[in-house]
Amino acid sequence: METPSEKEFINTFKGLPEDLFPKLIIAADHARVNRVAIVGGILRDLLITKTLQQTIKEFQDLDLIIEGSVEKFSEAIEQTFEKDRVSIIRRNSSYKTIELTIDEIRIDIARARIDNYEKPGENPKIEKTSIEEDLFRRDFTINSIALDIRNNKIIDPYKGIQAITNRKLELIHKKSISEDPTRIIRAARYSSRLNFELNSSSILQIQFFLKQWPWGWSYNESPESAPPALSTRLRMELDLLFEKENYKKCIKNLQEWGALILLDKEIQYNNNLQRSLHWAFRLGVNPLTTLIAGASNPLSLAKRLNINQSEIFILEETSKINEYFSDIYFLEESKNYSPAQWCEKIESLNFNPEAIAIIICLRTAIWKSLLRWWSKWRFIKSKQTAKDLLKNGWEQGPKLGDELKRLRNIELKKLDAQIEYFEDSK
Repeated sequence: METPSEKEFINTFKGLPEDLFPKLIIAADHARVNRVAIVGGILRDLLITKTLQQTIKEFQDLDLIIEGSVEKFSEAIEQTFEKDRVSIIRRNSSYKTIELTIDEIRIDIARARIDNYEKPGENPKIEKTSIEEDLFRRDFTINSIALDIRNNKIIDPYKGIQAITNRKLELIHKKSISEDPTRIIRAARYSSRLNFELNSSSILQIQFFLKQWPWGWSYNESPESAPPALSTRLRMELDLLFEKENYKKCIKNLQEWGALILLDKEIQYNNNLQRSLHWAFRLGVNPLTTLIAGASNPLSLAKRLNINQSEIFILEETSKINEYFSDIYFLEESKNYSPAQWCEKIESLNFNPEAIAIIICLRTAIWKSLLRWWSKWRFIKSKQTAKDLLKNGWEQGPKLGDELKRLRNIELKKLDAQIEYFEDSK
């Protein structure tokens, strides 16, 4: 590997204002901040593009770590840059971080810290430290690299650049997973996105701690009492997985590592999971909601992950729909239902179409009939509208509704119930 000189390296960031780093150093001097370093994804990705000869992208966000007060540093930044260039977005007094923008470039500033975890998966207690020691609290060696912008010095105590060269994803220390199990989801995300291989010791660490699951919290306890890394933060990682990553590869890795046990046994051992998620994307429904719907207790898992109320409502609907159609499936006459009869059954209780789509994704016994309704039959209308009938002398009331239904059934009878509107993709 040929690493660029440190003098040259500071100038290789693309898409950032030319005066950004010089003025940040001036602001650090004013705030008596001795050291300011770039850390995180922007540095990792730039090192990957340099060492592995990949295309350099333009960066739109920046993570900084400092030895000093983030409040005083942010005040000095506002004084050093023109006022209209700087905007404070968020302050977090607990973790000593500030998020701001300079020329619409998002910058996260954090004080160097040590994280102390009293219990697995809980939020840590913090104390200030040096940049070098801060890097030890991070997840993977490729993310434990910093660049001191004052002297253009690369700080790499855990051989992150070597891991990049070898395309290896390595946990930094032996308690990484017990401290924060969301790192397992991140491992799948990074492995997929960067095409890096999780090294054997990291896989062993994951599997060792998963054997001890559920640690200090169990399924028998209230979902709301689950630690953050098994609730909100876990959901956030899953959201990122489905929004930004190759979900098929991620889910494959997570199942192979046994990591989906963090969600539910039914999900971990579901051999049709990839198919269900494929259909979720195909039908345009929320893949995370579809994933949760396959759990042994979807509502409990949804509450643990702090899913929004609209998705919980859909999960409640899927439970009702599944029970309703399970009963229909065992009726002998259901095998010969016409499209009109299926529409009558499906529409009689005003089920949420998205909930029906999720039942299709889960491949219930009558999923093909449900798919025909979801994709085709529900959109078929009478050729005459209520307005047309009123013009022809009909009056408002139940009889008008019955006539519209009769006319729609005429259109439905023209359909061949055996036509497949979709082929089942494995």
